[in-house]
Amino acid sequence: MGNLLQKGSLFRDVSVLVSGTVLAQLIPVLLQPVLKRIFEPEDFGAFDLYLKILGILFVIYAMKYDMGVVLPKNRVKALGLLVLSIVFSFFFTLVSILVVVLFKHPLIVLLGIQPEYSFILYLLPFSTLFFSLFNTFNYLLIRDKKFVASAKNKVIRRSVEGSVQIGMGLTGGTKLFGLFVGDILGNFAYFVAAYYQSFRGFKFEKRFFNYRFLKSLAKEYSDLPKYNIVPELLNAGFFAALSFLVLSRFDIRELGFMELTQRILAIPSAFISYSIGQVLLQRLTEMINKRQKIGKEVYHILYLLLGMTVPFVLLILFFAEPLFSFVFGKIWIVSGTYAKYLVLFYAVAFLVSPLSQVLISLQEFKVNAMWKIGRFMVVLPLFFISLDNIKTYLLSYAILGGGAYIAYLYIILSHTNKYDKSLN
Repeated sequence: MGNLLQKGSLFRDVSVLVSGTVLAQLIPVLLQPVLKRIFEPEDFGAFDLYLKILGILFVIYAMKYDMGVVLPKNRVKALGLLVLSIVFSFFFTLVSILVVVLFKHPLIVLLGIQPEYSFILYLLPFSTLFFSLFNTFNYLLIRDKKFVASAKNKVIRRSVEGSVQIGMGLTGGTKLFGLFVGDILGNFAYFVAAYYQSFRGFKFEKRFFNYRFLKSLAKEYSDLPKYNIVPELLNAGFFAALSFLVLSRFDIRELGFMELTQRILAIPSAFISYSIGQVLLQRLTEMINKRQKIGKEVYHILYLLLGMTVPFVLLILFFAEPLFSFVFGKIWIVSGTYAKYLVLFYAVAFLVSPLSQVLISLQEFKVNAMWKIGRFMVVLPLFFISLDNIKTYLLSYAILGGGAYIAYLYIILSHTNKYDKSLN
C-alpha cells in the first residue's frame, strides 16, 4: 500500500487529481436541484446549444498545439507550444467576433437559436477564448506534475460559475443571462489561477515570442493539428449531434430535458474519467520515453473503470425516473426517462475514453483520427432518416455510438500489446 501512495506513482497522481475533480464537480451537481427550480427547460436548452457550439469552436482555437505541451522532454519547447497555443487562441477569437458581426442573422437561422437567446453569439468568442486558455495552462500543470494545483483550480472554476448563476438567476433583470455569464466567469477564474500557479516569479524570455522559434515548433509538431483538428471537430460534432438532432426534430424545451439527462449521465466522466486520462497521458509519455512497458498500467485503469461503471448503470436503469422527479422537480421526470435509453452508451464511453491517451502517448495520431472520423460517420445517417419519436432517436444513437466505442477499445488494447511486444 505504501508503494501505491509514493510520490510520482500512478495511483497517487490519479487520487490527487480525481479527488479535486470530484469536489469540483460536486458543486454544480449539488446546485442542479436549485438551478432546475430557478430556470426553465427552455433556458437549459439554449445553454446546452451554447455549450455544444463552444465545444466545436474550442477544437480550432489552439489548433491542438495545447495537447503538445506535455510531450517534449525540453521545457523550453513545452513553453513555446504554450505560447503558440495562446497566439492561435487570440487570433481565432478575433475571427469569431468578425464572423458574428457580419453574419449574425444567418447564424441565428442556421443554428435554430430563439430570438431571445441571440446574445449567446456575442458571448461565444470570449467564452471559448477563456476555455481554451485554461485548458492550455492545465496541460502545463499536468506536465509539471502540479496535480494539487490543477485540482484546486477546478474547485475555483465551479465555485465562481455556480455562485454567479444562482445570483443572477434570483435577480429578475439578469436571469436570462445567468447560466451563460456564470460559465464565462468560471473559465476566466480558472485561467487566472492556473497562470499564477504556473508562472509566479517567472519571466518569459524574448525567444518564446520569436517568430522563427514558434514557426519551427509549429512545423515540428505539425502532426498535432494535421491529424487532430478534423477528427476532434468530428468528435465535438458527434457529442453535439444528439442536441442538434433533438433541436431540429423537436423543440428547445425537449433539448432542455436532454441537457439534464446528458449532464447526469456524464457525471462519472466529469468526476473521474477525464482526470484519469490526463494523469495517464503524463504517466505513459514518461514510461514510453524511458522505453518501459505500458500494458500493466493500461489494464489496471481499465479494470478500475469497469468496477465503477456497473453500479451507476444499474442505478439509472431501475431508479432514474423517481430519482429525477424527486431531486429536480416533477417536470424533470422526462429527463429520467431519456436517461434509461442512453445510459449504456455513456457507460461504454466512460470506460474507453481515458484509454484514448494510449494512442496519444504512442503518437498514433492517424489511428486516433481515423476512428473519430468513423464514429461520426456512424451516427450521421440519423439526420437524414425520420423515426417515430424522440426515444427511438435516443436508442439508435446509443446503439451506434456504443458500438463505435467498443471498436475503439479493441484498437487501443491492440496497440498497447503491439508496443509492449516491440520491447521484448
